[in-house]
Amino acid sequence: MKLQKLMKEVPQDLLAVEPFASWQELSPSFDKRPLGDCTLVLATVKEEDFEPLVGVFQSREEAMGAFLSFAVEHGWEEVPQTYCVYHAQEVEGRLVAGLLHQGQVSTYEQTTLEQMVQVMARVHRVVVYSYEVVTYVKDLYPEVDHKVYAVARKLAKVLKRAPELEELAKIYGVLLESLEDRLKLIEKLLENPVRTPFGEVELPPYSYPLKSCD
Repeated sequence: MKLQKLMKEVPQDLLAVEPFASWQELSPSFDKRPLGDCTLVLATVKEEDFEPLVGVFQSREEAMGAFLSFAVEHGWEEVPQTYCVYHAQEVEGRLVAGLLHQGQVSTYEQTTLEQMVQVMARVHRVVVYSYEVVTYVKDLYPEVDHKVYAVARKLAKVLKRAPELEELAKIYGVLLESLEDRLKLIEKLLENPVRTPFGEVELPPYSYPLKSCD
């Protein structure tokens, strides 16, 4: 299990930091990386470390789940390894949404959004271009806010403005004739550097923490 957290100041003894202070049976290893004004702290906990806790918990998996929940309460998250790309638009007055997940594109309408949300719930990150499309699913899945990686917001942080997706399509030489075209272009933007009308931009990987350390 790999966890991560952004810190402004890193304590000398990370084992004294929660959740590790309360789970002294574990022997995590730590890695630190500078990230802007923050430090990205990565903690690796071996699955075998949870074996002695079987008895207190019914299984190793249950122990790991309890530890992860406790870690999340203290601002840590599991290092994201899975994502889906999400976009939505109105077509002839009706909402059509789409997901690109593991190379496959699926489309949904208003009546099937719950099926789409079930896929979102299984991944660590939901990648969108513009945050505004998230409003279509927030009522069904409020937790999505903690998973959204919005490319336009990341670009705006660097450029002080974000180009329209159509502008980027021209630079990348693709036509946005369908929802699938848009989803594939958004996924392409996860590859650095991102080419924009204002120059190339290096964006943080989708796997980095979404919250700042302020």
